[in-house]
Amino acid sequence: MTQYFLFAWLAIASLGVVAQQTASFEGTITNEKGSPLQGITVLLKSQQKGALTDAKGRFTFQNIQPTPDTIEVFGTGFERKKFEVVFQAGETQTQSITLQEEIIETDEVVIVGESAGRELEKTAKAVKVIELQEVKLKAADLGEIMAQTEGISVQRGGGLGSGVRFALNGLSGDQVRFFYDGIPLGFSPYAFGIANVPVNMIDRVEVYKGVVPIELGADALGGAVNLVSPSTYHGISGSASYQVGSFNTHRATANLSYANDSSGFFAAAGGFYDFTDNNYKIDVAIPNERGQLQQQTVERFHDGYRAYGINLKLGIRNRKWADELSLEGYYGNYYNEIQNSQSPGLVDQPSLGIDKAIAGIPFGEVLFTSFSQGLNLNYHLTPGSRWDLDLRIGYNDDQRTSIDTSRNRYNWLGEVSVMQNVPGEFARADHLITTSRSVFVRQQLTYTFSDQHQLKLSLAPTYGYRTPENLLPNGVFDPTLDEGYLFDLVSGLEYTADLLDSRLQNIAFVKNYRQSIRIESMDLSVNEVLIDERTVSNYGAGNGLRYNWSPRFSTKLSYEFAYRMPRQDEIFGDGLFVLENLEIQPENSHNVNFQWRLTSNEEKILFWEIEGNLFLRQTDNLIFFLVDRVTLLGRYENVFSATSQGLEIGTKINNLFVKGLSLNANSTYLDYTNTSDEGLFAGFRGERLPNVPYFFFSTRLDYSIENIFKASDKINIFWNSRYVDSFLLGWESVGRSQSKQEVPSQFIQGAGVIHKMNIKDLQFATTLEMANVTNAKVFDFFGVQRPGRAFYVKLSTQF
Repeated sequence: MTQYFLFAWLAIASLGVVAQQTASFEGTITNEKGSPLQGITVLLKSQQKGALTDAKGRFTFQNIQPTPDTIEVFGTGFERKKFEVVFQAGETQTQSITLQEEIIETDEVVIVGESAGRELEKTAKAVKVIELQEVKLKAADLGEIMAQTEGISVQRGGGLGSGVRFALNGLSGDQVRFFYDGIPLGFSPYAFGIANVPVNMIDRVEVYKGVVPIELGADALGGAVNLVSPSTYHGISGSASYQVGSFNTHRATANLSYANDSSGFFAAAGGFYDFTDNNYKIDVAIPNERGQLQQQTVERFHDGYRAYGINLKLGIRNRKWADELSLEGYYGNYYNEIQNSQSPGLVDQPSLGIDKAIAGIPFGEVLFTSFSQGLNLNYHLTPGSRWDLDLRIGYNDDQRTSIDTSRNRYNWLGEVSVMQNVPGEFARADHLITTSRSVFVRQQLTYTFSDQHQLKLSLAPTYGYRTPENLLPNGVFDPTLDEGYLFDLVSGLEYTADLLDSRLQNIAFVKNYRQSIRIESMDLSVNEVLIDERTVSNYGAGNGLRYNWSPRFSTKLSYEFAYRMPRQDEIFGDGLFVLENLEIQPENSHNVNFQWRLTSNEEKILFWEIEGNLFLRQTDNLIFFLVDRVTLLGRYENVFSATSQGLEIGTKINNLFVKGLSLNANSTYLDYTNTSDEGLFAGFRGERLPNVPYFFFSTRLDYSIENIFKASDKINIFWNSRYVDSFLLGWESVGRSQSKQEVPSQFIQGAGVIHKMNIKDLQFATTLEMANVTNAKVFDFFGVQRPGRAFYVKLSTQF
């Protein structure tokens, strides 16, 4: 392992002798009336870089080579502009560009701009980019937005702040890794669930399907999700939003940034606050005075959620010794009331007048609280025209507390129904405090041989220390819980070739996955500390191939043999219900994608695009949680293998029937099958895995009308829907067909209207939105009902 770091730092040190400063380019684009233009494309022709203007008409380029270049600016309904610029080393050029409207008497010319996300999708990487510029104005959270993307399933155990199962092509949990600006999501204020991240804090989402690029430094089977934060522009800029709605829901966000390109100093700060009672109505099956079950509609009474977080980033950029050097600090705090277990039960007996009613026992005092804080150091240097160095170091302090010490037993009316002799509503009493401290390093070194060939080295070590403490009912800490030390190192080497005038791109890579585990436990019988240690190392490899058959049709073929190392809870347990397992082995998978994209002629009013993905995930040594029904204790084990295969289809149509009407639709079919030949699940070989959605689709209609009340305002009317087919909770062959437990199908619709307007340099938006329009009874998990019809108002501004 030492040789990895030695090689990396020797390579870094050697770059100083060839250091050469790069240039930057930024500006604003407006129309003839001075109003900012969003969605305008800015291209650097010779360097093949592109940017898309934001809501204030701004664009920015970093790390430009000091050389002459041709700038081309264009957008829908505006004339193209071209001009020459000579970039000087260490210089930041600023341009204010005015575009004239294009007057066309026949067919309108429609030009689709290329954002940074779209440019990423054009590479050989198996990636889907979700742009959030317009989505930020809606009341939906990130989980709801991502659930409308092909291949992604987001199941929630209730309303805002509830537990989430995120699945990508069937694989879920820790098989999918999450990142924030390229570093693990745990090193950010959003450490406790990607679905609850406020969309206003994120610029776009990059979803890597199955094949994970080496620059993320990740071990994953199902893929990875990277959240990209907003850019920092010259001068002062910012945004804010406030949302209020049903169930006493309040959500607020704020971002503020400042940059001075002459001095190179920049600063960015952000914060969010979420609060909800989640007291929506649900149907429950409770016994009457004769002991017979009857259906009753009640409000959830112990499901409150509160979260807030802040982050501050200070740095210097565009200096001779650094393209960027920054330090970011963050803090996130979460408070969750737990109303019920993940699968409390469901009764569906029409003969008794019971239509899909919850039958489990509610909790009245179970709590989960947590906080996460830390620092991230970022250093980026482009010495010369061939080398590129990116170094990120993070430290995180994370504490999670679960409290279940009450002797009260509650009913669904919020009343204490019985006093127990033994504390603990869920099972045995606990007041568990788990503290984790982690250090993450990602070193990426890139060498560009030419415009066609590039080599990249990535090293990503992570060190974690975790200690659980259980505060017993008598107020004394339990000293017998084990302490765990975990070291992961993911190394990667990648070669990229652009051939045939960039029509063909190939990305080949190899990875090494190394993990070292150490557990220290106290043996009270001999009053000694027992130490268990283990180290494993595995290799993986992959390749991505993209070919542009024409400007309108392209295909991708990608493959990776990947490993996923066990996580802390899977190895060390949780000190309560999960036992440790030092012998647990990494999961592995063969991941294949075949993607294609076909678009219409961009010079027509009606523009359409269709894309698809055939995927295969053949996984082995899958980790599964096994529970002893007597002790209720369990451990994670390598127990089975499975194959996930399926098809994703997505389409987008602009100016459908009339100008301003757009349609987005996608569908996913998944066949996730048990392929175990031996072990606990061998008897279910060939059966679909239980409790996994296998067919779902979503649609979205948007209709935009401009210049309604004044010259710069815009109204957007939208409607969206999502359907998830029913799926079994258990194995297909177990039980009689009429008695099988099944998560019902669901069809959810939402609608709303957004009004945007500009007042001088400020952009304002007001959103009125209704979720679950038909008040459908919705279940993502068996026996956990999600919110019914809800109303929200959201105010947003950007400056």
